[in-house]
Amino acid sequence: MILLKQAVRSTTAWSRPDWLLLAVVTGLGAALRFYKLGVVPPGFQFDEAFNAIDAAQVLHGNFPLFLPANAGREVLYTYVQAALGAFFGVNVFSLRLASALLGIAAVAATYVLLRLMIHRESRMVATFTSLTLAVSLWHIHFSHYGIRVITMPFLLSALFGSYWLGLFGRTRRRRLVAFLVCGLLTGLGVWTNPTGRFVPFVLIPFTLWLVWRHPTGDLRRRRWALDGPLGGLLLTGLVALVVFLPLGLEFYRHPEWFTGHAAEVSIFADRVSGGQPGRMLLFNIGRVLGMFSITGDEEWAHGPAGRPVFDPFMSLPFTVGIGLWLWRLWRRRPDDPDVDALALLALWSFVMLTPSVFSEAAPNYSRTLPSLPAIFLAAGLGLTWLAVTVATRLSAQTWKESQRVGAGLLVPLVILGLSGIISFYDYFVRFPRLPEVYFAYEANKLDALARLNEQAEAYEVYLQPLWANHPPVRFLRSSQLVKALDTADALVLPPPGQGVIYAYPPEMTREAERVAAFWPGVMPEAPPDPYGGALYTQVKVEADQLTTWPPGYQPDTPVEARFVDAPTLLGMQTGPRAGEIFLFWRAEERETVRDLTAFIHLIDADGNRVGQIDKLPGNGSYLTTGWTPGERVMERYVPEVYDPCAGGETVEVQVGWYELAANGERRPRLDAPGDMAVAGELALPLVSYQAEHLTIPNPVELALGDELALVGYEVRSYVFEPDAPLVIDLYLRGAEGTADRPLSLHLAEAQETTPLWLEPAAPGVTWPTGEIICRRVRTNLPVDLAPGEYWLTLTGPVATVPVSPFTVNASMQ
Repeated sequence: MILLKQAVRSTTAWSRPDWLLLAVVTGLGAALRFYKLGVVPPGFQFDEAFNAIDAAQVLHGNFPLFLPANAGREVLYTYVQAALGAFFGVNVFSLRLASALLGIAAVAATYVLLRLMIHRESRMVATFTSLTLAVSLWHIHFSHYGIRVITMPFLLSALFGSYWLGLFGRTRRRRLVAFLVCGLLTGLGVWTNPTGRFVPFVLIPFTLWLVWRHPTGDLRRRRWALDGPLGGLLLTGLVALVVFLPLGLEFYRHPEWFTGHAAEVSIFADRVSGGQPGRMLLFNIGRVLGMFSITGDEEWAHGPAGRPVFDPFMSLPFTVGIGLWLWRLWRRRPDDPDVDALALLALWSFVMLTPSVFSEAAPNYSRTLPSLPAIFLAAGLGLTWLAVTVATRLSAQTWKESQRVGAGLLVPLVILGLSGIISFYDYFVRFPRLPEVYFAYEANKLDALARLNEQAEAYEVYLQPLWANHPPVRFLRSSQLVKALDTADALVLPPPGQGVIYAYPPEMTREAERVAAFWPGVMPEAPPDPYGGALYTQVKVEADQLTTWPPGYQPDTPVEARFVDAPTLLGMQTGPRAGEIFLFWRAEERETVRDLTAFIHLIDADGNRVGQIDKLPGNGSYLTTGWTPGERVMERYVPEVYDPCAGGETVEVQVGWYELAANGERRPRLDAPGDMAVAGELALPLVSYQAEHLTIPNPVELALGDELALVGYEVRSYVFEPDAPLVIDLYLRGAEGTADRPLSLHLAEAQETTPLWLEPAAPGVTWPTGEIICRRVRTNLPVDLAPGEYWLTLTGPVATVPVSPFTVNASMQ
C-alpha cells in the first residue's frame, strides 16, 4: 500500500518503488514476448526469411552497408539477428528472439523515459503507459515478428530521452554527453529503418518550440552553446552526419536504394492513388486516426486483420488522454511542468504516423510502429486521470487514504487487466488458428516441406522452384533432401534403384498431371492442409518404373560423349513440335563443382552456325553443382534459328558445356578431341516473317501467280562450273493457300532451259497473307554444262521470271 501511495505522488526523483515498478512492467512485457516465441505467429513469413538469409550471410563474412533485395532494407537489425544467430544458430526462434528482446527493451525504456520527462503524476503516467505497451497486441505481435521496425520504439526512446537530457541535464558535462549520444542514435536510426530519416523533423521543430517558449531563463542563456538548444541541435546533427556518412555514400552511388521503395508506395505514385493523391491523403488521414479505436491494418502479416490498436476497454482512456494532452498543449499553463515534454511526445507521435498517411494501404501498423511508445502516452494520461478522479471523488470522511488510493488505482488496473486478457486471447489463441494467418505466414509451405522431408529418405524429392526458392522454404530447405526443379523443360530421374517425387504448389496441378502422364498408371496425389484444401500436389514414381527413360522418350541414336567435370551426353531425340529437341544427360560419379551452361549449335551443310541456344539446366533451377552422381536428366531445347533461310534444311546439332563465370571457358571432351559432341540431326521448319523483320538482299517485285511473288534473292555460290554446287536464297511473299503451289528453278540460255529444282513453295506451312518465307535452294549445275552466259529463272503457277544472270566457266577439274 505504501507503493500505491507513492505511485500517485508528483515526483521525478528515482527511488526504490521505481525499481519495483520497472521490474513488474518489464517482467510482464517479457512474459508476453517470450511466450510461444517462434511458434506464434505460425510459419515463417516472407520478410522474415529474407532477414534470415541475410543474417546467415553476415555469419559467413559478408558485411553489407545496405540490403537492396526485398524492396531495400537497412542493416542494423540484421546484424543483431546475426549476433544472436552466432550463439543460438540461425533459426526461426533466434531470429524472432531479436524482436522479442528489442520489444522488452522498449517496454522498460518507456517507463524510464516518462519518469525522466513527465513531472505531474510522473510515476503513475510512466507505469500505466508502459503497462499499456506491455499488453498491447500491436507491440506484442511485432515483438514476435522478425522484421527491423521493432527496433525503432526502443531506439527512439533512447534517442529522444538523450536529447531531453541534453537540454535539461543538471551539469554541462552530462548535457554534452547526452547530445553526443543523441547524435549517435540519430545516425544509427537511418541504418535501422526508413523512419529513422524522419527524426530531424521532430528535433528541429521541437528545438524551435523551446526557443519560442523560453525567451528568458537558462535555456535562453545557453541557446547557442553546445549544451543548449541550438548548439546542441547542431552538435547532434554533426555526430549523426558522421555516423550516417558511409551509408550516405552508398545512397549517393545508388540513389534508387534511398528512394525506390518509398516512391513505389507513395500516394503520389499513380499506381497507388490513381492520379488523385489529394483525395487519397484525406482518406489516409481518416484511416490512420481511426486505427486506434475503429478499424486497423488489413494486412494479416501485421496482426489480426482489421483489429484496431485498442479494444473497447482501452479505447476510453486513450480517447480521454488525447483530449487531456491536446488541452494542456493548448493552454500551456505556466504552472504545468510538462508542456515541453508533451510537445516533444506529440511531435514524435505525429511525425512517425505520417509515413502511413503518405503511403498505400493505410493504416499500416509496420510503418506507424515507430510512433510507439509516444502515442501510448495518451492511454497513460487517460488511465492516470481515471485513477486520480476516482480517488479524489471518494469522501475522505468515509474512505481512508489508502482505500481511496487503492480504489483509484483499481479502475485503470482492471481496464489494463481486461485489455491484457483480450490481447492474450486474440493473439495467442484466436490469431494462430485463422486460415488467413496460416497462409500469410507461409505455414502451408513449411508443412509441405516437412512432409517432403519425411519422404526424402526413401525417394529423391524435387520441388517446383516457385516454392523451393521462395525465401522461407529456401532458408529452411536442405538441398540434400529436397531439390529445386522446374519440370517445364527438364525431367530428372534419380540414380538407379531409387524412387522419385515431383512436388508442386496446389495451383500447379496441371503441370503435375502432365508429368504424371509420362508413366502409365501414375496419378498425382494431393495431401490435405489443416483447412481442407490441397497442401501441395506430388507425383510419386517407384524405382522399378525408373530403370529406363519414360515410355516414348529415348535417344534416337544413343551416344556417350563424356566431358571433363561436366555431365555426359547420352543422346538426342527430336521432339513432336517443330524445331524441338530433347537431350539426355547423366551425372558422373565425380560431382561437377561449377555451374555450367549447355550450348546447342545448329550447323548447316556449309558449316555455318544458323541457330543456337545456351541454357542453364532446368531453366536455371537445377544447376550442375546440385546434380547427384547417377542422376539422369532429360531436357527440352528449342534453339533460336537466326538465319531466316535455314528453314527446310537439315542441320547438325553440336552440343557441349561452358562456364559463364570463367569467361565462357568450354569443358573439353574426356573421350575425344575438342569441346563439343554431335548429338544428331534436326530438320528445321519453314517459318514466315513479317517484311519489317527481314533485311532482304537484292529486292525485286516479280509476280509468280495470284498472291505469290519473288521479292528478293541472294546467290550464295561463288564457283560456277559444270557439276558445281549452286545455293540460292529465294524470298517469297505469299498468302494462305499458296504454300503448296509448285515452284521450279531453271537454267536458261537463249531458247533452251534446264531444270535445276522443283518443289512446292512452302510445303506444309500455314502462310499468313503478306508474310515472307525464304527458301534456300541447294542443287548442282549440270555435269555437261557448256561455258557461257546464263540466267537463273523461277517459274511459278502463272509466270516465269528472271532471277539472276551468271557466267559458267570451264571446269577446273
